[in-house]
Amino acid sequence: MRRSVLPLLLLAACPPPLPPAPDGGGFVPDPGCWEPSPDSVFVQGLASPTAGCALGGQPTGVIDLHAANILLSGGLLVVPPGDPGTARALVLAFHGAGETGDDIRSELQQMEDSADGGAIFVYPNAPAGTWDVTARSKDATQVGKLIQQISALYCVDPERIHAAGFSAGAVFTLFLGCNVPGSFRAVGSVAGADNRFPVSCCKPGLSAIFIHGTGDDAIPFLSGQASAEGLAARDQCGTGTQPDGAYCSAYACPATAAVEFCPWFGSHEVPFWAGGEIWRFFTRAP
Repeated sequence: MRRSVLPLLLLAACPPPLPPAPDGGGFVPDPGCWEPSPDSVFVQGLASPTAGCALGGQPTGVIDLHAANILLSGGLLVVPPGDPGTARALVLAFHGAGETGDDIRSELQQMEDSADGGAIFVYPNAPAGTWDVTARSKDATQVGKLIQQISALYCVDPERIHAAGFSAGAVFTLFLGCNVPGSFRAVGSVAGADNRFPVSCCKPGLSAIFIHGTGDDAIPFLSGQASAEGLAARDQCGTGTQPDGAYCSAYACPATAAVEFCPWFGSHEVPFWAGGEIWRFFTRAP
């Protein structure tokens, strides 16, 4: 009988794990940094032109990623019609916890509309319902494979690969930008922050736009603001900002980077103008 006492005490002392937070905060950060494998596109880069530039007759329109055998967890690939040999920007957009690729496409529809056929958009579904930002992130590895697959099928401009996301998807976007900033021309965060993973792992050289509601009760406004300020410091930007457009302010950054912060009087949601502002920033990022 004595042998059963210690396990019972241990069970009593250890509370059950907390369920994932609504904003995707269920993952506990690993102490280490995420590193892509040596053969990853994040290390090797993409050939220019990509293999997809030599192909013709590939399907266009809205394509189901699972049905096309591109991504088991599903999501959407949006390929506008046009010259299959013309290199276009590639934008990956990551949904919030418990949402889907369809949801983030709807939330950031203005980004796709503003691109006016000049970009290929990918809206993947998270296999676990939210995105893994740990040191052993399988989701980050899968994003690298996804970029390789899309560039093998379609003509992608290796110099114009972007990422954007909302809530947990924004945290994941910042996680990717933190660890492999050279793989993205620019990223966009809506209601996200970088305090869910060790920023000590972050490398400089990332351009990013941050959009955050002052009444956000899931990922606090001050966390988003601190993330923008931290990135600006890593990129050696000045501490002051100047208005840029109707919603945003830009830090004075070196010619190699750009950082903008866009506060708005809202809660944990995507403002209607977010997609347009993110695309504007993408087109101007150095």
